[in-house]
Amino acid sequence: MKKSILSVLVFGVSYFVNAQQLKMNVDVTNVQKGKGTVVLNVYDKKENFLKTAYFTKVQKANQEILKFQVDLPRGTYAITVFQDLDNNGDLKSSWLGIPKEPVGNSTNFKPDGGAPTFRDCSIYVLKNDSKITIDLY
Repeated sequence: MKKSILSVLVFGVSYFVNAQQLKMNVDVTNVQKGKGTVVLNVYDKKENFLKTAYFTKVQKANQEILKFQVDLPRGTYAITVFQDLDNNGDLKSSWLGIPKEPVGNSTNFKPDGGAPTFRDCSIYVLKNDSKITIDLY
């Protein structure tokens, strides 16, 4: 009996700890108003970075600053954003992999050559209603 009560308590506590979603506000600046959409990708694992997003949000590029709100459990994430000027759903890049459409990430890190890493872009979501600004370049 004690074992079952302990199991229920452990399960209940872990459910509420894992289920707690924190709101994060993301402002995306330097948007080319009226041109396509802005795509925000959130990554929760370095193995998936720039391959498979934890989730994606898309908004029409109807303002120079777009506001996104995402709900995330406490943890480490990397966020990338790009303006899909031609609305094809993909980031257009040169044969060298250099983006041809405006891009940005959660730390505003600008790589000198090659793509950024999860570590370059990672942020820790610790508290509710945190805010970051991502500048497209």
